[in-house]
Amino acid sequence: MYLPNLVYKRELSWIFLLTFLQITIPKKHTTYWCSLIKAPEIKAKHHITKFEPYIQEGNEGFVHHFLVYECHGDFNDTHYGPGWDCMDGANMPPVIVKCFFNNVLAVWGVGGEAFYFPLKAGFPVGTGDSPSSYMLELHYDNPEGIVGRKDSSGVRFYYTSTLRQYDAGIFAVGYKVSPYMIIPPKQESWLTVGYCAKECNQQPFNSTKLPEKGIKVFAAFLHTHLQGRATWTKHYRSGVELPEIARDDNYDFNFQDIQVLKKEVHVQPGDDLVHFCKYQTMDREKLVEGGSSTSQEMCLDFLFYYPLVKKLFASCSSIQFKPVYNFIDNHFPSLNATSFRRNPLVGKDITWSEEMVSDLRREYDEAKTFTPYCYMFGHKPPFKTLPIPKITKPLPAAESKCPQPEDPESNSSLVAASHALVLCLLAIYMLFW
Repeated sequence: MYLPNLVYKRELSWIFLLTFLQITIPKKHTTYWCSLIKAPEIKAKHHITKFEPYIQEGNEGFVHHFLVYECHGDFNDTHYGPGWDCMDGANMPPVIVKCFFNNVLAVWGVGGEAFYFPLKAGFPVGTGDSPSSYMLELHYDNPEGIVGRKDSSGVRFYYTSTLRQYDAGIFAVGYKVSPYMIIPPKQESWLTVGYCAKECNQQPFNSTKLPEKGIKVFAAFLHTHLQGRATWTKHYRSGVELPEIARDDNYDFNFQDIQVLKKEVHVQPGDDLVHFCKYQTMDREKLVEGGSSTSQEMCLDFLFYYPLVKKLFASCSSIQFKPVYNFIDNHFPSLNATSFRRNPLVGKDITWSEEMVSDLRREYDEAKTFTPYCYMFGHKPPFKTLPIPKITKPLPAAESKCPQPEDPESNSSLVAASHALVLCLLAIYMLFW
């Protein structure tokens, strides 16, 4: 039975909850659960100013992260209920699957706290084109295979009728979640790079009302899985590297908070965004591929920005097929690498030699192109490749504020002088003994 979400007044703002309704957490290690939830009836434009996790007491160890998507379409009562395994697309109604390509309303990860929008921006609700429903996607982590645990977790939103200057939005950049994102086992360090091409956003960014067009990014949610050790997003304009948007050099899968940027970043039409993830796989015996499971990997950054661009791609990512194809041709020519959805290396019992790892690394490092994936409301651009952005002017290395070691030559002189002093004192001591 569907129950309406709670809506009640609190001081100068209102609150609404989007939660599951006592669903049974599956016993498998990783589950992404999706439920369609009716939007509250808000009859005039308001701004969401804050959201926070709403975790059922006792289930904190199961709830890893969530996303909330806007949903537009013809929904009936059968669509509202317990929900579906998000990864089982065959059982999800097509009208629900389309929600994955819509705007993201909120994103949160384990360890994170409440997120407050800046005073100049908020996420719009109650407008003429606001959705009738939302889809809550929640990642459950159940490594012990516990059976029968019920859950009604979700997210709490705060909204106000005191409008901010700008509408805000969220979009993701990075490497598309795909089995063609691969990391060999037993690697101390492995770098994966995802591109958000300027071709994806040039037209939408030109439509904004900012004086220089484009958008202002004010927060970032960096996301990988268990093998991630560091992750960061770079910003390029006409080949010139600008200051990084966000970075975490000590990434922790069990602490994923949203970074509020010290200074807003102006991303203009024609800019390239490039996202990096560094992994360590010394504890893995087999190939690690991209995917939604905790044991698989992701490489994404969810950027919070204003003003909201209605036609901005909700996900701006990429895949590099050619390095994997070339690697397969060189080492496993009998495998068929013609499907974009299935990587024939995945699931194979491969013994990785140093030569194989070096060959795969070289293929990535020498690649000249990538395949862009820019998703918006179920549409994507023609399947084609684009050149990797050329950097003509790298960002100068930041000067360290830490104390620097002394000049080795001056150290050597000091040591020599110390030795001479010791010998002199010893000679005086012997003279008067």
